[in-house]
Amino acid sequence: METTTERSPALQGVAFGVSIVSFFALGWLGWGTGGHLPTAAQICLVVAAALLSVALAAVAWRRWFTTRTPPPVADTSRRMSGRTFGLIIGVEWIGLGVVSGVLGGTGHTDQIAAVICAGVGLHFIPLAKLFGVRAYYVTAAVMCLLAVLTFILAPSTPALWTMLPGIGSAVTLYATCVALLRWRPDQSRS
Repeated sequence: METTTERSPALQGVAFGVSIVSFFALGWLGWGTGGHLPTAAQICLVVAAALLSVALAAVAWRRWFTTRTPPPVADTSRRMSGRTFGLIIGVEWIGLGVVSGVLGGTGHTDQIAAVICAGVGLHFIPLAKLFGVRAYYVTAAVMCLLAVLTFILAPSTPALWTMLPGIGSAVTLYATCVALLRWRPDQSRS
């Protein structure tokens, strides 16, 4: 009897994750370097980061496309995972939008990047549980630490209000992409 195989839904999730996370890493890098580097240097850095983002996503999608696994026993949890993911992202975006609006409205625009960094970090905690990706706990901790460090260090060096959370988050998110590419979902689901 021949065993049928199909593309892994978990690896498809990894491919989506790497694509999304690498896109946001690029955005964080742009935010963290904007206005702090000569224009030509920033353009070169952002182009290099964009190429890195595309390469990471391409590797993730190729892995999904070329890897065959036995079909899952039951796939009833995928719809609930999608809804839960949407809820987590919706709460994150609404919360960060409100907080950013309050900070902007009260004249504390310099703190927005650090607060968003903390909020993005916190959203990785329920995602870690939802998708069984332990690396997301590390991502959450590092991004929250970056936010705390920004509040400690930036008052004496105003450029750090965007540089530290921006560049730090970009590096953290790119490292998360690498961790996702190394992750073996069939061996670590909790």
